[in-house]
Amino acid sequence: TPTLAEVVANDGRFTILVDALQRTGLDATLDAAGTYTVFAPTDDAFAILLADLQLADLDAVENALTTAGLRNVLLYHVLGAKVMAADVTTGYITTLGENANANGLSAYVNVGTEVVLNNSATVSQTDINASNGVAHVIDRVILPLNIFELIEVNGMYSSLESALLLADGDLDMVLSDPSATFTLFAPNNAAFDNLVAATPNVNNLGELVTALGTDVLSTVLLYHVVSGEVRSDDLSIGAVTTAASLDFNVNINGTDVSISDLSPDTQDANVNMVNVTGTNGVVHGLDGVLLPQ
Repeated sequence: TPTLAEVVANDGRFTILVDALQRTGLDATLDAAGTYTVFAPTDDAFAILLADLQLADLDAVENALTTAGLRNVLLYHVLGAKVMAADVTTGYITTLGENANANGLSAYVNVGTEVVLNNSATVSQTDINASNGVAHVIDRVILPLNIFELIEVNGMYSSLESALLLADGDLDMVLSDPSATFTLFAPNNAAFDNLVAATPNVNNLGELVTALGTDVLSTVLLYHVVSGEVRSDDLSIGAVTTAASLDFNVNINGTDVSISDLSPDTQDANVNMVNVTGTNGVVHGLDGVLLPQ
C-alpha cells in the first residue's frame, strides 16, 4: 500500500499539491509512518484559488503567504487521525493547521447529499487508502477561517450571524480583524428563538432587533466577546470582563460550564461547544443569549 505522499504523487490530478508539499517539506511527513486524513485539492481546485487570489502560480502564492504560511494552509487540509467517509459527520473538525497561538485551526464539515468543507469545497472522491491514512479528493482549496467566518459557515448560528451584521459597530469586521484576538461565546439559533419567545410583542429576529435597537443589540453582542484567546481549560469560576465593559460570571460544576449574566429575567446559559479555533481566536457555543441588564 502506498503512503499518502505516494498516492498524490502517482495521481496526475495533484501536480500542484505535490509541488506545494515538496516546497514545504510536508511530502516527507506524508511519506513517513503516522495516521492522517488528507483532503486533497486537485489542480483544478488550485486553479480556482489562483484566480480568486489573482495570483499567477504557486510561486506567487508562496511569496504572498511565505513558505511557512503555505505549509500552514496545506496542514489545514490534514487531520491527525484516519477518518473514513462513513465516519464523517456534520460539525467542526480540528486540523493540523495552527493559529498564532499554536492551537489547531477548525474547519466546518456539512454532511448532506454531498460533503462540503467550509461551505466551499465539495468532496468528490472518498476513501483512497494509504499505509499511513486516507485521502479524500476536494474541488476547492480551503483557507483558514477567522471566528466570524466560523460562525458564518455553520447554519446553527445564522441568527447570530444576522445579528452581528445588523448591529451598530460593524461587528462582523471587528470579529474578522486579523490583528486582534477574541473569544466569542456564541448563542445558537435555538437560544435566539427562546429570547424571541420570551420578549413581549416580538415574533422573530427582525422584530427583536427593532425592539432592542441596533445600538443596544451591539452592546448585547459585545457582552458575548472577551479579549484574547480563552480556551476551555483557561476558564475559571468568577467574573469575566467583556468587550461591552460589563462582567458576566463563569460557573463550573465538574465538566459542566455555565454563564450567569446581569439580567434577573434569564436563566444561566450552558456552554455546549468548546474550542472552535479560528485565525484570530476561539469560539465557545451557548444555549442561551446573555443579557447585560
